Amino acid sequence: MDVLDKFLKQYSYKFDKGYPDMDNPKDKEMLFEFAYKLTEKKTILNEGQKEYDDVIKKALGVEEIPTCKTPLTLGQSFNLNGEDQKIFDELFAEKPLAARTNKRSGGAGNGEISTYWAFQYNPNNYEVQDGRGLDSPDLLIDGIGVEIKDYSTKKITLGKFASDYESVKLLEELFGFKSLLEALSDGTTDIQNANPGKFNPNDLLDASRLMMDFQQQDVLRQVADQFGFDLIKTMFTRVDNVLKKLNLDSSATKEEIAAGVLKLLSATKLRKKPMRGQKIGYMLNVKRTGLGEFVEISEEKIANLAADDVLNHVSVASSEIKMNFDALFNK
Repeated sequence: MDVLDKFLKQYSYKFDKGYPDMDNPKDKEMLFEFAYKLTEKKTILNEGQKEYDDVIKKALGVEEIPTCKTPLTLGQSFNLNGEDQKIFDELFAEKPLAARTNKRSGGAGNGEISTYWAFQYNPNNYEVQDGRGLDSPDLLIDGIGVEIKDYSTKKITLGKFASDYESVKLLEELFGFKSLLEALSDGTTDIQNANPGKFNPNDLLDASRLMMDFQQQDVLRQVADQFGFDLIKTMFTRVDNVLKKLNLDSSATKEEIAAGVLKLLSATKLRKKPMRGQKIGYMLNVKRTGLGEFVEISEEKIANLAADDVLNHVSVASSEIKMNFDALFNK
């Protein structure tokens, strides 16, 4: 991959036309800024690659890193065997050393270095970079984000969403509204189990039902407007804002609202990891046996997620999103 290809893969989506228009002053300014960042980070990226290479050499006890003889295609699942599988297994649990402690980095997971080796030293000639970070995918393969997971279950943890301000605010609105209404009820309803950091689809459905029951109280809305009951007016305004954020109207069902919340929550996270703001990214579930299963994540697939699928295959615990990627995206 030449420098131009690298640039286009990493930055072209930021330009309105998909490429820098040299007659547009804003595009020219962005072009120079991105070019500077690309060259500025080059040394850092090379150091990251060298760090991975050093771990591989030490783990295998070699001076020259062997080639993965199995031709791999980004996005296509693979199943290594023979010597390739043996090396993948030996590297599976290896991790780079953290600079501060000089111990294995907690920021890296099983299979990251194995996958780095399989693609970086592949006959199909990929360039693989360490992309570790809070909201960054584990690896960048030819500039495309790939999040590596080692899961035996179908439901995979995507990561915490505490830094996703709009997602957190939406959940607080919905569950705060639910708590307020239930606190004003006869006291027989348990409101302790669900909160913005831990809930299942049924909790969202319940909160959505309560919200829409309130929203449909037209007489109460009229009275609040007529007599200036600010608290009631504010509650109606907040319901309207939730529906607006989800691109829904007053006829929305509780299923549409609950699925919309989960979809927005998931999409916000997926656009960072693994997509990193691009049109496509990949989740890769790996096994030390040399098996790698890709799941493609794209804007089109996110947009086409059905409400029933989202409700059945997405949940939240400890402020982390859990998704069955295979059921959602490999249909």
